[in-house]
Amino acid sequence: MNSSIKKIKSPSYLHLFLFIFLIASSTTLFAQKEELWFGTYTDDNGKILQGRYNIIKKGRALTSIVLAPYGKSPIKFTVIKNDTIQRFVEISWPNKPHRVATLIQYTDGYYAGNFEDGTKILPIVIKEFNFQDAQLQGNWFKPNEIEVKIIDNTIKLLDFNDDWNKNDNRICNSNDSYSLFCALYTSSISMDGEYRHLRPAVKFVREAIQEKYPKKYDHVLVDFNNAKEITLTELHGVLESAKKNLIAAMKKN
Repeated sequence: MNSSIKKIKSPSYLHLFLFIFLIASSTTLFAQKEELWFGTYTDDNGKILQGRYNIIKKGRALTSIVLAPYGKSPIKFTVIKNDTIQRFVEISWPNKPHRVATLIQYTDGYYAGNFEDGTKILPIVIKEFNFQDAQLQGNWFKPNEIEVKIIDNTIKLLDFNDDWNKNDNRICNSNDSYSLFCALYTSSISMDGEYRHLRPAVKFVREAIQEKYPKKYDHVLVDFNNAKEITLTELHGVLESAKKNLIAAMKKN
């Protein structure tokens, strides 16, 4: 009697296991990977700024577009329509449904268009990262006095423990405390009018961290800043090392 009951129950457990396995497999199979793209966007004042986008694709369609500029809160656009035949995607600005852009796909990984709402025309470009984006972000800048001033100002902003934000999320909207990234971000804008993620000041700080703590932090500036074991003294040590290396590099040029 007991053996017959077991024979009846065992197939149901097998079916349940197979069902769970298939669900898990299909979830993994159809999971959509987020990609980091770049480009430009235009603010309400007509100023063209560097664009940094988190993109999710499904086939040739862009199913999610989030503007995630350095130092600012992300903006998720509403995707209205994807047309993979005529190769365009229509999006609107969040909380401004009448501000709509039709982005034409000119090549694979390159979309461009204008946000329009009857009062403004705001160009936007979304594309995969290339050497032009590296240039826009300061990769071609040579070490110079402005870069030294950026690091000096960063040290000043992080003068005391109360000035230091140990919970960096890359959003820099406080004037009371700063993470390492936000201090560099704010100093770059103060000294040069714009933040550039690959400029020498930021690059030399990143390299100083990696030199002292090799392969320890994935997101170097953020993870180093947030690490519990890192003290303000160690933070200043990294900044001073970066400044020293930057000045040495200037002398070689």
